[in-house]
Amino acid sequence: MVSAFIHFLSFTQNYLDWVLVVVRVILAIVFGAHGWYKSFGKQGFQGSAIRFRQHGIPFPLFFSYVTSISQLIAVPLLLAGLMTRWVALMLLVEMTVATWAKFRENKIFDGADLPMSDWALCLLLIVLGPGNLSLDALF
Repeated sequence: MVSAFIHFLSFTQNYLDWVLVVVRVILAIVFGAHGWYKSFGKQGFQGSAIRFRQHGIPFPLFFSYVTSISQLIAVPLLLAGLMTRWVALMLLVEMTVATWAKFRENKIFDGADLPMSDWALCLLLIVLGPGNLSLDALF
């Protein structure tokens, strides 16, 4: 039983680099969509600032620009696996604030789940790095 489990772990280890590619692609899709919407969606930066103000985030217009632009910049970097740990750390900080804002409103089941999931995936990239299938692996 134990040897079968150890064999399973060594088998899955062979696919870790591909799993990290999938994590990077999923995060790029999610942050790309949200960054695009915050920037160019129906209400743009002003609409994002209004939502940030409703969530109690200080300097809402400033942070609507910061989060939108940083999320859009993160997309190609995540896809290429370039500066991955730094990008993941930046996004982790954003998701910490987003989760905190949702918890303040008692919306754990109505909005906090996505930033919490993104937070966990960012932490995974910070700890494990982007894997060998990345530009970071070349440097």
